[in-house]
Amino acid sequence: MTGSYWDRRPAGPERRHVVDLRIDGESFALTTAAGVFGAQGVDRGTMTLLRHAPAPRPATGVVDLGAGYGPIAVTLGRRQPAAGVWAVEVNERALGLIRSNASRVPNVVAARPEEVPPALRFDGLYSNPPIKIGKDALHELLLDWLGRLVPGGYGWLVVKQAMGADSLRQWLDETGYPTDRAAAKQGYRLLRVRAGGGGQADAGPAATGQAGTGPGPLAPDDLATIGAGTGGAWTVLGHLHGGGSDPVYLLGRGALRAVLKLKHGAWWADQLSRAATTVEELRAAGYPTPPVLGFGRLDEDRAYLLTGFVRGETLNRLDPATLDAVLGAVALHGEVRPSPVRDWSVMVTSFLNGGIADFTFHPDVLPLARRALDLVSRPVPALPTGGFAHGDFTLRNLLFHEGGLAAVLDLEGFGRGTPVIDLVSLLTATTDPVDGSPDVTRRIVEYAVSLGGTDAFLACLAHRVLATVSWATEHPQLLTDAARRARALLDAVD
Repeated sequence: MTGSYWDRRPAGPERRHVVDLRIDGESFALTTAAGVFGAQGVDRGTMTLLRHAPAPRPATGVVDLGAGYGPIAVTLGRRQPAAGVWAVEVNERALGLIRSNASRVPNVVAARPEEVPPALRFDGLYSNPPIKIGKDALHELLLDWLGRLVPGGYGWLVVKQAMGADSLRQWLDETGYPTDRAAAKQGYRLLRVRAGGGGQADAGPAATGQAGTGPGPLAPDDLATIGAGTGGAWTVLGHLHGGGSDPVYLLGRGALRAVLKLKHGAWWADQLSRAATTVEELRAAGYPTPPVLGFGRLDEDRAYLLTGFVRGETLNRLDPATLDAVLGAVALHGEVRPSPVRDWSVMVTSFLNGGIADFTFHPDVLPLARRALDLVSRPVPALPTGGFAHGDFTLRNLLFHEGGLAAVLDLEGFGRGTPVIDLVSLLTATTDPVDGSPDVTRRIVEYAVSLGGTDAFLACLAHRVLATVSWATEHPQLLTDAARRARALLDAVD
């Protein structure tokens, strides 16, 4: 047979056979095949990891990197049925074996690396890594996946001492991933790797006996409540990066994927109910936003929103084609008439007519604040309202796939208002000196003026600038970035 076990499509006949894995006081059969790592039986390195690495915690998501035919993933899934386990593999033959071996372990998901959503972050990583792919390739692989651990998360790597376990440990330490030796058996080292950028070592696996997890309020009881309210049990598959201050999780139920967002504050339960109704109306009008699968209270101060998962990616900038798609979505904002409970137009005018003119701005941004105040007359007239206003219509909340707008996300903070508010939010990206485009900016400004008039556009832009620089005044570490963004917005109307 030619090729290596990290090839995507091993050459030669498959020649399947069954091996026994004896662990945790029981034995279970796994099917393996030629062309897959450990084809003759579960290797000593894998057994060292399974005997000494802790189980995942419930309601967390972990990854088995380079899963082979699945001995690690299947064992982790059996040990902790309330955790999601990604079995990531490039070998197509191995992926087929994982699916067969995990057929009775529903919390194990077999996937190619590119099938794991790029925004997904994990509580733990387990791996018998492919040392033979070469040092540079191995380092790139580990940096990529260890970089997807949440703060406080841990990686567990088993490496043969004779194949560079100690030098790998030193390299990880020097690269910003504190690493120690958790176990040493039969010539193998089990390395415990802490997520880069911090984490509470004393609260991690060494102290708790569990795989590390980042801070997050989701508990197994919460997951049970959500399952009862949405028609069946869910498994946590990981954290979705980019949710701002709200904890966001990817959940799975068989082949179904959903996004769970937790909201803090007693008023959110009613707002999420209104959001569910508005989403139905928006989707009926052709608006690209995921369906609401469920919502409700978890306790007095927390509520949850469960929506469908849409595959896509965020962009750093818009080109004419993607801008057309985005403006097409904004054109649908007027098709829906949300509840008047929350009105973004009223909030903008109240802000501008309140005490902002007397606010003591930091000297670094005071000239920008004056420029913004000069854009509007006082008192500022009431802005148009009545249609749907997203409230945070920025590039980070727009997903694109195959050149089209796949989804508008995070609209639960919506209200009534003028679409000009959302177009000005979009300008914060298009006016960026690095990623912005003058032509795109000009089109957005022209469209905003056509929808709401010049006065409404200038009021919304002044609000955006003043809100940005007043917040930075109270948080001085943000002054440099706030000044850059505010200046770019103001320059767009000069």
